[in-house]
Amino acid sequence: MSSKQIIAYGASVERSTDGGTTWDAIPECKGIAVPTTAQDYQDVTSLDSVDGFREYIPGLKDAGEISVPCGYTSAGYEQQLADKALGTPIMYRTTLVPAVDQSTGDVFEFSGYPTPVPEGGDLGAPVEMNINIRTTGAVTWTKGTAA
Repeated sequence: MSSKQIIAYGASVERSTDGGTTWDAIPECKGIAVPTTAQDYQDVTSLDSVDGFREYIPGLKDAGEISVPCGYTSAGYEQQLADKALGTPIMYRTTLVPAVDQSTGDVFEFSGYPTPVPEGGDLGAPVEMNINIRTTGAVTWTKGTAA
């Protein structure tokens, strides 16, 4: 195992409704929010493609939909309902804890449309909530500062 690996504990997941000027934590987050970007490839095979092999060019990118697990609180649910009601993309920022060779952790930023989904638990289990976020636009990654 690498001694440079980190755990999610201590990371922060925040959201901004004012274009990134101010950031507020998403209450009771239990996981990090980092979308994965997929790329479409468009078939451009033609009658003169070499040896009958298909040929492709890069198409559009999509960061898809992610789900952020949280503990349910009325404040967190209210926050997410208000964000959804805005009808505009919400900015999200996930900051990881610094690795042993970093003074600041890596940061991921993206925008999306949230939908809060309370999850009913068993009789004695905590009530959970997922925030399903349909991403829109690019995902940026900023490497943490070296120590």
